Amino acid sequence: MRIQLLTLFIRGTWCLSSRDRGPANNPSPDMMSRRDALASIPTSATTAATLASVVAAYPTQQASAALAGGLAAKLSKRDPAALKNSVFNVPPSAQVYPDFMRGEWEVTEKFSGYVFPSTTIPKSKIIADVQLPGFQKCSIAAISDIGRELTTYRMRIDAKSGLEDRKYNLANAIGGHLGYNAVESVEYDVQSNPNRVSITFVPNRTRNAERVELFFNARESELVPNPRDENYRVFVCSEYMRQVTFSLSQEFGIARQVVGNYAHFWTWREQPDGDTLTGNVLTAAYLDPQDSLFFEEPSKPVVVYSHNLEAKKVV
Repeated sequence: MRIQLLTLFIRGTWCLSSRDRGPANNPSPDMMSRRDALASIPTSATTAATLASVVAAYPTQQASAALAGGLAAKLSKRDPAALKNSVFNVPPSAQVYPDFMRGEWEVTEKFSGYVFPSTTIPKSKIIADVQLPGFQKCSIAAISDIGRELTTYRMRIDAKSGLEDRKYNLANAIGGHLGYNAVESVEYDVQSNPNRVSITFVPNRTRNAERVELFFNARESELVPNPRDENYRVFVCSEYMRQVTFSLSQEFGIARQVVGNYAHFWTWREQPDGDTLTGNVLTAAYLDPQDSLFFEEPSKPVVVYSHNLEAKKVV
């Protein structure tokens, strides 16, 4: 299984291109395929990717002048190390989306690759850490199969409030990535606590997850004009979270519990027709404080995954 990374800046968006990742008869796809794929990358390719930039909706020179200090400017640095983990402080409020994103959308998501930003931990050590978010299915709830080449799912944002329908969106995203209806229920109350989600999976159907608890630590967002055409806007937002995944273990009566820390960084670009969005999402995976490598990289991501997005309005 091989993935070849190329440093590209296409249509204003940084992405990492990937080729077909090998035979479909991998003997243990849930547990090993992503880690094996990472391990197979030649050192030279990894080094080039580490020095590469991360998604930006703006050319660097324009962003540094016009967007200094905000989330858009952080992304425009095109530096994976800039996506540092957030220190939990005041519980964040729910994300409100701009008018051009409201409604129901069919999202097409394409995996475009990943980078290893750490300069202090060798890739071999990172690969060996099987519990890092993204190395197993369901370890990143909203992108439950991080290396899936192409995924489609529905996304719904309320027309009046601008709040996302998180129950609907998570159930659809998880089912889209896993290829079947995996979620039995999603518990979420945006009014009482917008920073806690409980996901229960259909019993005995998903190997790596029976239940997932999500705790959101921080959010950022910014709506800015598109410097290539100021008649249209770009919305960038981020969400930092801690995920606790419970699943069956080999020991009778004892649940397997895995803790992961990661953040999503979305870029959504308004299009002239009003019925299409383009963008991308970066997912930065961080070491957990209980990880033996934590003090070698306590705040910067050790893996950053990239997916390109296109959404078409349904309602």
